[in-house]
Amino acid sequence: MKRSLAWLAGIVGIAALGRKLSRRKASRVPAEPPAPADEVVEEIVLDPSDDPAEELRRKLAATRPPEPTAEPAAVETLEERRARVHAKAREAMDAMNDEGPAT
Repeated sequence: MKRSLAWLAGIVGIAALGRKLSRRKASRVPAEPPAPADEVVEEIVLDPSDDPAEELRRKLAATRPPEPTAEPAAVETLEERRARVHAKAREAMDAMNDEGPAT
């Protein structure tokens, strides 16, 4: 009895899925046919001064404060950075050793 109910439920489910898929295909709107080749399509030419993105860029540039002309920061060489990082690591290791084991 349980097996026949399971088969029946499976068949009903498959039938419902099939109906849903067929309705989905039927409800699709067909694509517009392409315009005839002999018909001239008017081109839209945009004026570059009417570009909204450029207008926003100009507004943003006007609201930004001028950047300071400070001297560039000293560039650290790879060896200097490596030495600084190792010294910092040694200090951290010494600090952990000084604390002793946690109890």
